[in-house]
Amino acid sequence: MNAQAGTLNASVRRGQRRAALTAILTTALTAVLMLLVSAAPASAHSQLVSSTPANGTRLANAPQQVTLEFTEGINLIPGALQLLDNRGNKVTTPAPTAQGSTITWPMPANLGAGAYIVNWRIISADGHPVSGAFSFGVGAAARSVAPSTGNASGTAPWPVVAVRFAGYLAFAVLLGVVAFVTWCSPASRSDGTAQLLARIGLAGGVVTTAAGLLVQGPYAVGAGWGRTFDVSLLQETVATPFGEALLWRLALYGALFFAIWALEWLEPVPARWMAGGGLLALAVTFAESGHGAASGSVTDVAVDTAHVFAAGIWVGGLVVLTAMGRAVERRALAQFSRLAMTSVLVLVATGVVNSLLRVHQPAQLWQTRYGLLLLAKVALVGTALAAAALSRRRLHANGSPLGSVRVEAGVTVVVLAVTAALTLTAPPPTVAAAVSGGGAAAAAAASASDRTVTVPLESGSTAQVEITPPTTAGSRLQVTPLNNHQQPLQTKQLTMSVSLPGRVNAIKVPLTRNGVSWKGRYRFPLPGNWKVTLTVEDPSLSAVVSDADVVIGQ
Repeated sequence: MNAQAGTLNASVRRGQRRAALTAILTTALTAVLMLLVSAAPASAHSQLVSSTPANGTRLANAPQQVTLEFTEGINLIPGALQLLDNRGNKVTTPAPTAQGSTITWPMPANLGAGAYIVNWRIISADGHPVSGAFSFGVGAAARSVAPSTGNASGTAPWPVVAVRFAGYLAFAVLLGVVAFVTWCSPASRSDGTAQLLARIGLAGGVVTTAAGLLVQGPYAVGAGWGRTFDVSLLQETVATPFGEALLWRLALYGALFFAIWALEWLEPVPARWMAGGGLLALAVTFAESGHGAASGSVTDVAVDTAHVFAAGIWVGGLVVLTAMGRAVERRALAQFSRLAMTSVLVLVATGVVNSLLRVHQPAQLWQTRYGLLLLAKVALVGTALAAAALSRRRLHANGSPLGSVRVEAGVTVVVLAVTAALTLTAPPPTVAAAVSGGGAAAAAAASASDRTVTVPLESGSTAQVEITPPTTAGSRLQVTPLNNHQQPLQTKQLTMSVSLPGRVNAIKVPLTRNGVSWKGRYRFPLPGNWKVTLTVEDPSLSAVVSDADVVIGQ
């Protein structure tokens, strides 16, 4: 009896030591992330490095072409590059061409004198739509446009995130089942629950991949969801690296149908190797359609692939244990515990490397949406690891770990949801506003807490735009033009339009004169970083068009 008690106590102590080791490793790796992140190069969506002409340039003669140079390879969206004149009218131009990371755009031979705006929207290699603008003048001063390397419009719309999450979950379930019946419990190949989960993973993978191809088109071009089944958008999607990755994924799922539909088919060793290779190739397609693909680096894709594969084994295996419940043998639980430990170590290590590649300043962890989602993911993974440690302790103490396994499984599924949002959120930019403008242009950006926006005009004049409150509840607008001495400026006419780049096209806001100011009301339909564009005419009928950004909250 004493010998049994001693064995039990020794087992408990081993479990405690392993749990402590897991906690120490997790803490150490997190500390490395926090300490090294400030020196890390980031790999993000494509960003504008330079343009010719540069932002704010005044040219003596019209340019023969406009070029845009990005950090990584990009894909054009038909009609998404526009040249606007001083009154906001679209100028007819030849079609641009893209070669790698460079866009070359011929200009019309009869381009006259005046100020021009280049509005651009492209698809990054990771599937993110990115947009921005810059200005130049021909024989005239350029319009004021705040320098920008590109705006990826935060996180993708919820249908895109939901499809991405469902795809991750389907892959994890499929990989988890195959890993479990291969390494942990070969006898479970004939289990009805395991069989059902495998088929759910296969069918779910096909459906979510097809859905991903369909929703990418409207997301990329900023169109409504009514165009989800638009064949022309689908054709544009499959012509991109993102679309190619999803087509390969669809083909791989089709091939795996003939290898995994019946788990008994995995009994021969060559069949298991073929299935494992197919699942690893599936993980590569997830890496190729994410942030790692943007840099074109084999290392980035390899790290992402290892991260996806390790996460699939852990999360999917937990789903299997939860679904099969007490039908799982204790020996299989012990085997999975060791497999899960290895997967978690790979997951944490590759997660740290991924974070170092995406975030390059510690403050970006709490000052950007990407950073906040990353912190939420770290916190959830930490919670799941605590539940995993409890499961291992109970297992080594000859108790039942199923309760903590269910908690662990639930938390890791939430981790997949956060990961889906994270992969569809633009990482913090790595390139400063290279398309430089003057100081007035830089002052045009509004902070999230401001309700007064300064719009630069010309010769030191400005327009103060007051938005009260800056929310979607309905706002009172007041525009007050001021001269370079900050005195009221007489204007003959003033018009305003607002737009949400990539989502809402320009909408004219009616204003009425009230002394030296112009007033109106408008209800912003969505929160986000809205662009306010003013056209101000002085008594001599000369007009100035300028814009600035304002953050609108809920």
